[in-house]
Amino acid sequence: MRLLFITQDFPPETGGIQTYSYELSKRLAIHSDYFCVLAPKTTGSEKFDQKLAFNIRRFKISNTLLFIVLLFRLPTIIKKNNIEMVYHAQWQTLLPSIWAKKRGLINKIAVGAHARELLFNPLGNGWVGSLYKKYQLALMKHVDVWYPVSDYTAGLLQNDGVGEENIEVLINGTNPEQYYPKDASDFKNKAGLSEKRVILTVTRLVGRKGVDLVIKAMPEVLKEVPNAFYLIVGDGPDKEQLQKQITESGLDMNVKLVGRVEYESLIDYYNIADVFVMPSKTELPDVEGFGIVFLEANACSKPVIGSNSGGIPSAIKHGYNGLIVNENDIEGLTKAIIEILKNDQLATELGENGLEFVREKANWEHIAKKLHQDLKTRLTNK
Repeated sequence: MRLLFITQDFPPETGGIQTYSYELSKRLAIHSDYFCVLAPKTTGSEKFDQKLAFNIRRFKISNTLLFIVLLFRLPTIIKKNNIEMVYHAQWQTLLPSIWAKKRGLINKIAVGAHARELLFNPLGNGWVGSLYKKYQLALMKHVDVWYPVSDYTAGLLQNDGVGEENIEVLINGTNPEQYYPKDASDFKNKAGLSEKRVILTVTRLVGRKGVDLVIKAMPEVLKEVPNAFYLIVGDGPDKEQLQKQITESGLDMNVKLVGRVEYESLIDYYNIADVFVMPSKTELPDVEGFGIVFLEANACSKPVIGSNSGGIPSAIKHGYNGLIVNENDIEGLTKAIIEILKNDQLATELGENGLEFVREKANWEHIAKKLHQDLKTRLTNK
């Protein structure tokens, strides 16, 4: 199979779509007869691309306008490399491939779906916004197969009129070679947490991630687990507000905002945790499409707690690799945290199941192979 992968978001920029695009590309390149990524140029991209073991072509244009330059460049790229199929990380870059397909240059178009991009309308809810939505729906009709990352996102596609036969749920993954169980006792000692039961969140500090809810739960958690300590790893616009909440709640000795840490250090933070928590909230169009961080914690054999928001139930199977609580339910969240911290048998079982889930299904190698096989099958069934 000769495949192009088009994405607006790619490393060295960071984020969920960037990780998705990079991890799939590394593996699709190995399995394909020809493979190339088309993406925008970004700061540091030339240096980053030198280390890649697959073809990538960058364009000097903003990510939102990538589709415009591809309207002129894509036909030549397709002809030169005998491309059979184009995979889009998101729907916004679809137009050039649709035109190419109408001209008989390619056979199939496939698109990943995450959640927010299906809900977000940059032009608002007025008549101009309705035109944007009509444009989106018109493009979506030309896609041969969609790969949503969760059942929730699959539901969004169906709401937009996509038939079930054109949808194949393909969950996100993680890399077990990057995240795995390890002895992090020295790291925990240096952090001054050797006697603490650590609750961990790794996230961008924005309101919908629910960090404020965990802070609100901490006074009750501490009554039952006096040595509980909440570590918050990440940065974002809500950092000052969250620090104020911590101080005003008298929790400066029990909650710490770590800030941004080196990517390589995340494995140590996951491994000193007794439980990973991220009770996300739905604040449309922003919603948790999946939650890769839950898999990263599971890959380190840690139990996880999330809300029933968006695609999180596709990452956490309640009672198997973690616990699901209702959105904005502080009482339910508190009980779940206490239950895991006080029940070592449950915590161990959830963590071990999570590790098994990652090793068998929720890893990028397994997911890329599944995707490649499905793409080949659909390409053959013309």
